[in-house]
Amino acid sequence: MKPLTSFGIHQATFKDKADNTWTAAKILGSLEVDLKQEAIDLEGGSSIVAWGSAPGRASGEMTLTIKDYKKELLKFLAPYKEGSITETATGNAAGALSAIVNLVGASLVDATNGVASISVGTATDLSAGKYKVVCTGAATLDIYSDNDVEGKVSYQDSTLKINTASLTIPSSSTVEFQGIVFAGGAGIIGMTTGDIATFEVTPINNYVLEYEFGKAGACQREFELCAFSECESGKLIQTIYPRCVAFASILPNHLENDWSSIEATIKVLQPTEAGIDYVAKSKFINR
Repeated sequence: MKPLTSFGIHQATFKDKADNTWTAAKILGSLEVDLKQEAIDLEGGSSIVAWGSAPGRASGEMTLTIKDYKKELLKFLAPYKEGSITETATGNAAGALSAIVNLVGASLVDATNGVASISVGTATDLSAGKYKVVCTGAATLDIYSDNDVEGKVSYQDSTLKINTASLTIPSSSTVEFQGIVFAGGAGIIGMTTGDIATFEVTPINNYVLEYEFGKAGACQREFELCAFSECESGKLIQTIYPRCVAFASILPNHLENDWSSIEATIKVLQPTEAGIDYVAKSKFINR
């Protein structure tokens, strides 16, 4: 008779116990569970071994390695609050800019004597990142970017400046640099040297997801976890953990020449639902 065996991991399905929504993690490393209990020994007298032993508490802990970040999954893995996740499912066909805001001083962003606004110009020139503009004179700016990952910006020196010559802001007109159009104020441009402003650039894209970790008011979500092995020679194993909570850093790890993964610590809890008197259950289908 063939033995009962388990091979690999196919998926882990999360079932929200509050709103009954389901989602699955499919790109997985491993799921390792520790439900073994400590031994509580009865000792005393001159015996060299215990007089008795009884099971103590189990750690009730599993480690799940996940390699995808879809939004439906993120709410299970760490304390979550509605509004923590913002998705632009269709992306930005023409790119996008945040508003430009003063960081140091108040003269740079000014509807009359400074930069009145910024907008997208040649969208294909946009390069993702946070930008800093620094006044170098009454009407001139230097521009800095926090990354050159897309190869569209060129650093001029170690300060991360990307313009070769200072950009002149015209009164009541516009000037474009790196796909960003700077509109000058309606009056005489007169910014203060050393003042700084910042903004963010999102290039042309087909999808954007932003999520905030540790948002004020976030709380853990309870879920049922179902783990499925690979179907090997017709054999399939399903393991159910009826009540769980997870504790993970859902922020991507940046590894040298490797894919990021989430190492989630999941606590298996004692179920409270009527009719469920176990903490885990496995079903073996076929030998």
